[in-house]
Amino acid sequence: MKKSNRQLAIKQIINNYDVSTQEELLHYLKEEGVEATQATISRDIKEMHLVKTTTSSGNVKYALFQNNKMSTEEKLQSTLGEVTIKLTRVQFLTILMTIPGNAHVIGALMDAIDFPEKVGTIAGNDTCIIISKNEEDAVKMYDYLHKWINA
Repeated sequence: MKKSNRQLAIKQIINNYDVSTQEELLHYLKEEGVEATQATISRDIKEMHLVKTTTSSGNVKYALFQNNKMSTEEKLQSTLGEVTIKLTRVQFLTILMTIPGNAHVIGALMDAIDFPEKVGTIAGNDTCIIISKNEEDAVKMYDYLHKWINA
């Protein structure tokens, strides 16, 4: 199956069902006749900028990031406020803890913006580390991020 068709199927599934894990997504895809591996689904989730949100019942589910008309920096600012749980700075590192499944979104947005205080990012499931050249740059990065966090 072509990637575009698979991603369309993913979009339809997450719009119709509360899907909270990649395993659940694979199950629904299989029901639709789409064969895919977990690694492929993981790449699709990143490419499609899917984020995990909290449902009204308090459960977590995948959703499409909807701020497509915003600049990358506006998307970052909005996402920081929605998904960040904790912000910490340790020497030249700024560490963001997010709702599970969202750190890669923050990392991708950070990478897309040319912050002079940032050397690079490392993002996992719920942690994004922003690496700076020195503590002074890390303080500037922390202060910038802190402005947009509701936590």
